[in-house]
Amino acid sequence: MRNTHNFLIESDGTKHDLIVDGQNIGTFVTLKAAEAAANDIARRVAPGASLKFELDFKTTLMDLEIRAATLQ
Repeated sequence: MRNTHNFLIESDGTKHDLIVDGQNIGTFVTLKAAEAAANDIARRVAPGASLKFELDFKTTLMDLEIRAATLQ
């Protein structure tokens, strides 16, 4: 049986929160840093893994973007 892990990055323009499987892992100043941290976690779970984040949700009203990636 395969484990599935969900990675989210919630960005509000000033910070980027990395959430893995519903748990907040940390807050980063740049999107690039949040993606790098997510990829480090993914490689610990599955050596050689690489995540590709895609924009799932964006609202300009609250300046919020949510990007997601899944590791299976």
